[in-house]
Amino acid sequence: MTKNQSSLFRRALFLLGLGVVALAFFLNTRSRELTRVDVFTWVSITLMYLVFFIPFFFSSIRLSSFSSRIPSLVVFWTGVVFYIIASIVVIILLSLYIVSVNTAIIAQAALLFLFAVNGYLALFASSHAHRVSVEEDTKQRFIDEIKSKAQFLLLSAGGLPAESENAREIIKRVVEDIKYISPLNDGAGDELELKIIISLNTLAELCNSAARSGHPVALPAEARKLQSLVRERKLLKN
Repeated sequence: MTKNQSSLFRRALFLLGLGVVALAFFLNTRSRELTRVDVFTWVSITLMYLVFFIPFFFSSIRLSSFSSRIPSLVVFWTGVVFYIIASIVVIILLSLYIVSVNTAIIAQAALLFLFAVNGYLALFASSHAHRVSVEEDTKQRFIDEIKSKAQFLLLSAGGLPAESENAREIIKRVVEDIKYISPLNDGAGDELELKIIISLNTLAELCNSAARSGHPVALPAEARKLQSLVRERKLLKN
C-alpha cells in the first residue's frame, strides 16, 4: 500500500467511524429532548473517538515509527487509553447522579489537559529520539566508510610484489588498528577521518599500480602517512 493509499484509507476509516457515532446518536436521541447529561455524554463520546484516532493521523507517532528505541507511541497510547477509561468513568458517575454535570465538565476538561500534556511529552520523546538517531548516524558515516575501504586496501595489498613487503606489513597493522576506531561526539574526528579516507584511496591506487608495474616510490611513504593518521585518530576519545 502506497503512502497516498494509506492516507486515503485512514481518512475513510475515520469518516466511517464518525458516521457510526452519528448514527448511534440519532437512534438514541431522536424521540426525546436532549438533557444536559445527554449533551455531555455524546460530546464525551465524540471526543473519545477523536482522541482514539489522533495516532493514526500524526506521522511522528504512527505505528511505523515505533521501535524499542522510540517509545513515544507507547507513551501516547497509554495516554489515549487512560483518557478513554477515565472519560467512561465520568460518564457512568454522571449517569448514576453521583457527580453533577458541572463537575463532569470540569473533570472532562482536566482529562483533556492531561491528555494534551501526555501528547506533548510523546512528541518530544519522538523528536529527541530522532535527533539522537541522526547524530549517531552522522558520527558513524565516516567510520563505516573507513573500515570498508580498509578491508578493500588489505585485499589490494595482498597482491603487492616482494619489494613492497614493508609497505604491506604496515598496511596490515593499520587495518588492524582501524578495527578499534570508534565514533566521536560533535564531529571531533571528522577532519582526521576525511584525511584517512583520502589516504586509503591513494594507497589503493598505489597498490594496484604496484601489482601491475612494480614498486611505486610513494607507496611506503603513503603507508606510513596512513599509519600516523590512524594512530592520531585512535588517541581521540569521547
